[in-house]
Amino acid sequence: MKKKLLISLFAIIIALTTAVGMAFAKGAIKIVVNGEEIKTDVAPQMSNNRVMVPISFISKSLGANVSWDQKNQTVSIKSSKSDLQEDVWNQNLDISSSSWSQVKNLIALYIAGFDTRDDELIKSISVEGFDMIPIGGMYPSIIDYEIIDAQQLKETLKVRVRVIIQEENLFGEEWDIEITQGKIKSMNIAKLFDVNEYTVFPGLTYNK
Repeated sequence: MKKKLLISLFAIIIALTTAVGMAFAKGAIKIVVNGEEIKTDVAPQMSNNRVMVPISFISKSLGANVSWDQKNQTVSIKSSKSDLQEDVWNQNLDISSSSWSQVKNLIALYIAGFDTRDDELIKSISVEGFDMIPIGGMYPSIIDYEIIDAQQLKETLKVRVRVIIQEENLFGEEWDIEITQGKIKSMNIAKLFDVNEYTVFPGLTYNK
């Protein structure tokens, strides 16, 4: 009786295994993000009724950045343009839209002058004696930047800008740019941080 039962169970297991194998043989699991199928280096797999997919490919296709912290065994995922930004200075500003537009455009001009080593451009938008001008060569290059906060001081507006930079390696910095009377007064590096990989948008990713 036991022998017959074991044989029956074995037959069921073989049948189920064959059925699952045939199901997967009929077609591989597809990953579709925003209506577009994406290909991954590791095929999606079904495990315990859950589809397992490579997180890096999914995150990149959604415009997020993925980094791996070997020391702390941690995967970090962050949207390139996070909807929830840090309130660095916790201050409510009273700045008109036209005034903020001027500030934003001034920073954009500085970024352009930085990337093209255009010292005349930077001198034209900064106070006399401002010396944060990169010299010669192709590097460093700013891959992307984002204004993350601003602080109203007595006579100046301090703006914090997060930049992703490619030199010999990929890395990030946060700049505090002080603006007075429509010109840049100073630029100081407030923070340095590691960047292993950065996705500007799906299809354009830089690696460390």
